[in-house]
Amino acid sequence: MVFPLVAASPQDAPPPAVVKEFHSYFWWLIFAMLVSVAVLQVTTGDGFGMFFTIILSLIVYYMVADGCSNMSMYCLLVFGLISGFEALFGLLTLFSVIGGRSSTTTLIKSRDNANVVYETQVSVHPFFDGTQGTRYNTQSALLLAMPIIMLLSAVMSWWSFKAYPTNLFGDGDEEEPLYQPSGPTGTFGASRGRQQATPAVPRLFEGPRLFEGQGQRLGQ
Repeated sequence: MVFPLVAASPQDAPPPAVVKEFHSYFWWLIFAMLVSVAVLQVTTGDGFGMFFTIILSLIVYYMVADGCSNMSMYCLLVFGLISGFEALFGLLTLFSVIGGRSSTTTLIKSRDNANVVYETQVSVHPFFDGTQGTRYNTQSALLLAMPIIMLLSAVMSWWSFKAYPTNLFGDGDEEEPLYQPSGPTGTFGASRGRQQATPAVPRLFEGPRLFEGQGQRLGQ
């Protein structure tokens, strides 16, 4: 009876030396940029965006800390997919406002006992406008910076992922049989095309045999 040893999962493989000694510098740079963006988002009042950016920065810190010991192929794959989608959505938002950002203001124009008339004013300003103050221009800078940082994160994830010598998804070969009993009766789980030997089944009961014995003539 043969039981093959189970190989270690590719995602448990330690990071290559090039990731520890070279890629890690770029990962620390991405971590610093994410923390800086989170601080700026606090100043602009974007609490939800700050919370999401902090989560991304903590993921990067988890992967890079302690000599990239936690940077597995699975973490790189998931973080790269998240960064890629965020870069796509950020670019779509940026293209929609790059020609100018609009703001709306609703005022009560007139009011009487039966009716109230509202007036909505739409103001369009350039993407960067010195007359709108620091908060407005900081928001514009964040709209421009986030897609770039997310795109760099996706590229770094792909770069570090390709540096691993193993393949996360396997090489596509057939799996070895888990159980192979040895003996004259054949094997269980043998490869395709190999015939299995079927043991002989003993006869437990034999009925009467017809039309057997010596021939006899009539009258004898």
